[in-house]
Amino acid sequence: MTRILVKGFILDDFFDTFDLVGDQLSKSLIQKIFSEYEEELKYDPEDYNVGFDCEVLLTLLGEHEKAVELLNNLNIDVSCEAVTRMLRLAHHYSYLKDSAGVEKSFRYFFKRPCDENVKVGAFIAAGRFGNRGGMIRIWKDLVKEKGFQNQKFRDEVIDEPFSWTCLSDLHIREWDEGVKLLYQYDIRENRDIELYGLVTTLHYKLGFVYNSVVDIIQNEGPYEAFYAMISGKAIATGMQSWMTFYRDMVTVEEPKIYQELIMHLEGARRFRSLFSLGEKLLTLSSTNFNADIHFLQNLLLETGGDMYQLYTLLDLFTQSGNDIDYVDLLEMVINLDPDIAEKSQIRRDMSALLGPLPPLKFV
Repeated sequence: MTRILVKGFILDDFFDTFDLVGDQLSKSLIQKIFSEYEEELKYDPEDYNVGFDCEVLLTLLGEHEKAVELLNNLNIDVSCEAVTRMLRLAHHYSYLKDSAGVEKSFRYFFKRPCDENVKVGAFIAAGRFGNRGGMIRIWKDLVKEKGFQNQKFRDEVIDEPFSWTCLSDLHIREWDEGVKLLYQYDIRENRDIELYGLVTTLHYKLGFVYNSVVDIIQNEGPYEAFYAMISGKAIATGMQSWMTFYRDMVTVEEPKIYQELIMHLEGARRFRSLFSLGEKLLTLSSTNFNADIHFLQNLLLETGGDMYQLYTLLDLFTQSGNDIDYVDLLEMVINLDPDIAEKSQIRRDMSALLGPLPPLKFV
């Protein structure tokens, strides 16, 4: 049976992004994606990255008992991943109203001696219990051990934020939870830099998602990328929602960090509009399709995209497939603006101003 999502470099490029999906994909589609990931995990049971993605998909499906079983069976010998497992087990046990399971999971974080990763887990565990005093004590220890006391937002932090944070070894679900706890309980030491590191990572991950979509289009054709496209749209929508929460709810002490947050938010919005455009193009109906200026205007209005993104997608589609509708649309776009190829390249170059991204394909 043809796979709908697990193809190309999806497993690597989509890793640790499904938490952003929320309710953007149907349960039936999530179930199909999970089935494909589950097969991959059976093929390579040592790949705990696939295992954690399976757990996220089960969480989206509300399958807490299955998630507990999966997590307990993962073969993990890395401290930071063990922390993720125990935090997630506590989450699922809580949903199952298994207080003994929750207690057992949290006990892991209060053993002695403990390393830095376990302390990070203990910080989040204390936050779930509402223990502000414990959180402050643990956070002070972490910041001191890292040498981040009184840290300022300087060029080195902007260039490599992951080197200046305490939470960056976590998966994005727990990293987001940790940052929210810092703001919720007004623990200020290094929190703005933790936020900057998180939003930078989120935006960067969207670049990998985009690359996987492009790779499938170029190697298998536009229609084979449909499920990757709608999954990318769901991830970008969730990412935009997460960033919007921080924009609207937090107060930062360093204005530059708020400026960076706004730029990354715009970067997430642009990825979402690109994926949304791609979804619309891939679901065109030949029976009622009419390539005219009104169609283009409505297409851009519905998706939030722009002519430069539309040109990029149509150029990619026509190079990788032979659908005459896309050829007609591309010719129309070029007739409307003969210089659009050059302008689109300039616009893609300008995207670097919205924050760092991995080297993007088809730019």
